[in-house]
Amino acid sequence: MAATHLDVGLRCIKYLLCAVNSLFVLTGVMIISVGTTIYAVYEDFRHFLDPSYFSPATLLIVVGALVFLIAFFGCCGAIKESTCMVLVFAVSLSIVLILEVAAAISAYALQDGIKNALADRMNATMQRYGHNSEATGAVNFMQSRLRCCGVYGAEDWRGGPYPESCCAWVRVVDNDETECSAVYQDGCIGRMMMIVERSALNLGTGAIAIALIQFTGIMFACTLGRAIRRQKTERERRKWELRRSLVDGYQPLGKTDPFVTFPVVYMQPSEPLKTAPVS
Repeated sequence: MAATHLDVGLRCIKYLLCAVNSLFVLTGVMIISVGTTIYAVYEDFRHFLDPSYFSPATLLIVVGALVFLIAFFGCCGAIKESTCMVLVFAVSLSIVLILEVAAAISAYALQDGIKNALADRMNATMQRYGHNSEATGAVNFMQSRLRCCGVYGAEDWRGGPYPESCCAWVRVVDNDETECSAVYQDGCIGRMMMIVERSALNLGTGAIAIALIQFTGIMFACTLGRAIRRQKTERERRKWELRRSLVDGYQPLGKTDPFVTFPVVYMQPSEPLKTAPVS
């Protein structure tokens, strides 16, 4: 009965590990989608963000790609009952968990001093407005997309002329010409900070939540590895006991009891023996 319980328990753990690996595939898709979405948002405002802000999103994309490979490796190890493959799966998952925690910590840490860093880069870009096409396009995109004007407000443009992207209300005048009748009064620094802080919060929360799920997978993998090793040890022990019982239980025929004598039967020849003549 012990072997039956062991087999049933091992089978249950294998199915659970395969189910957890299927969940890992979904979490891998979630990780990649979160990372790519935040990376795309940062890419739109790359002129105003330090390159270090891209690191957590890039790290999550790499981790999401690794999760697919690790999940496949874990399923193969569970199906083949390979202790080595299951342990490699657990170690790889532990490394991914550490990377996710590092991404979460770095995302939260980047919020320190974000306002001053953003203000410096935004001011530097705005000073090149009208002189550099790339900087001009970046400022116009930011102001029109976020519906803001200047760094801290419209007064940053020193009374005008305001860029067209600052116009909150456009009025049509004679000859179908347009005129900016109102500008956005809010500065862009607050809304840029909100984007970065929300992105960092989403990165950190998602990484920690997925890390907890992966910690469960590590526990299942370790349990499965111990169960496989225990089952293999039990099988070897039974083989050794069976081999020993066969060796110890073997006794030659006729020597089971030294005091038992067997009757001697003499056979009568069917024809008389012929002797050769003596010369």
